[in-house]
Amino acid sequence: MTVMVRKIKRGAFWAGLSTVLVYILSLLARLLLMAIIAREDFGLIATANLALDALVLFQEMGFGSALIYRKSDVDEAADTAFYLLLLTGVATYAVAFLSAPAIAHIASKPDPRIIPLVRVLSLSILFSAFARVPVVMLSREMDFRRKAVTDVVPTLSNVIVSVLLALAGWGVWSLVYGRLTSALVRVVVSWWVTGWKPHVVFAPRIARELFAYGKHIFQSQMLIFLITNIDDFFVIHLLGYWEEGAYDAAYRLSNLPTTFITKTAGQVMFPAMARLRDDKAEFRRVFFQSTHYIGLASIPLSFGLILLAPSLMGMVGPKKWADAVLPMQLLVVYGMVRSIAANMGSVFKGGGKPQWLTYIALWRLTTMAIFLYPATSRYGIVGVSALSAIVSVVDFFISGELANRIIEAAWGEYVPVIGPIFVWSAVATVVAWLAQQAISAESPVVSFLVGGTVLTLVYVPLAFFRDEPLRKQVGALWRMAWQQMR
Repeated sequence: MTVMVRKIKRGAFWAGLSTVLVYILSLLARLLLMAIIAREDFGLIATANLALDALVLFQEMGFGSALIYRKSDVDEAADTAFYLLLLTGVATYAVAFLSAPAIAHIASKPDPRIIPLVRVLSLSILFSAFARVPVVMLSREMDFRRKAVTDVVPTLSNVIVSVLLALAGWGVWSLVYGRLTSALVRVVVSWWVTGWKPHVVFAPRIARELFAYGKHIFQSQMLIFLITNIDDFFVIHLLGYWEEGAYDAAYRLSNLPTTFITKTAGQVMFPAMARLRDDKAEFRRVFFQSTHYIGLASIPLSFGLILLAPSLMGMVGPKKWADAVLPMQLLVVYGMVRSIAANMGSVFKGGGKPQWLTYIALWRLTTMAIFLYPATSRYGIVGVSALSAIVSVVDFFISGELANRIIEAAWGEYVPVIGPIFVWSAVATVVAWLAQQAISAESPVVSFLVGGTVLTLVYVPLAFFRDEPLRKQVGALWRMAWQQMR
């Protein structure tokens, strides 16, 4: 086993462990908050987040990815990136503060509460500027054991603050102060864990080089942001905060597991592939292996969410959230496809073709822009969700065709990698659905527990005993976990 493969496995273990913890905390917090906070408040905070998340892209400008990809003058590049991020952070905060009244008019019927929400939330942009480089350096060195702390602790602080404030009746502001707390805690934890300190160094030459690479990442990220959020814009503008609250809840719950899986894969795979780009055979092998393990987690979770969506919404409020069930099930398809296709993005970046991300994103944005208005105005949030699912499937095949050119692969090679996982997941889901029908439980909690338990009890043995590489990896990870915990 090569040194790089061992680093990938250690990184996957710690990134995976932090992902599981963050996922559980985020899911529980989301469900609790959905039961406590008014549905319209989720639409308000989604509108504020929509604007701020766009501005954050201008702050980051792809400098983090450029720093990971870089081979020379790394320390000097880290210092330069730090000051660039501080500069762009201050500028972005100023833009957010001043543009708050305009952001309020995204909705056809503006709510004045948006203005203070945006201005207070924009403080998180300033906080994140201080944490970005230390966290990126951990990713670059594939030190995901320490990076796990910078993920879990801020999430835990967000959950505690937002839930306690929501229980105290703070409404939408509980979500605001939870996010601010998380951003501030991330700064403290990242500096404490890494021990990294910037030097008074700013190299214009390196700044230009960071921008030269980062601009492709920024362009693709901006396009991806527009693709993944233009639907929210149409829902907010055409349907209002009430419908956006349901759509945002459906999207976040349906994509929560796949988002964390994708994030974990991206954290590990991009640094790894950036280093393996000169070894085509190993590059290709690592891609298919990682795609297999992503599928082992994301595909059954997606099947399970389709099955359990009615129970989940029933637990947090059947009347308040009933119309979010079908959109959630449709968006699960979008999330599942995205989780597998996202690994192809690491191939583009690691293979030195970051501009391909821009081309793919531009195609998706154009397609969504053409069809979103009729889908939203005629079919509401169900139409938006169906369109997202369809476009994601087409996007998968486009991304796969381009990725295959880099790794020199054929489509037939994907069948043994993810095909059996679809079969095992489908079998487990059907058995779980039959179990739910057999008990005919009126309680959504009972239905959720029965369905989730049966699906797990069927899928896990199927995957474990039918997948020899998985058995070997479980044994290796168990030994690694034991060594890491000692």
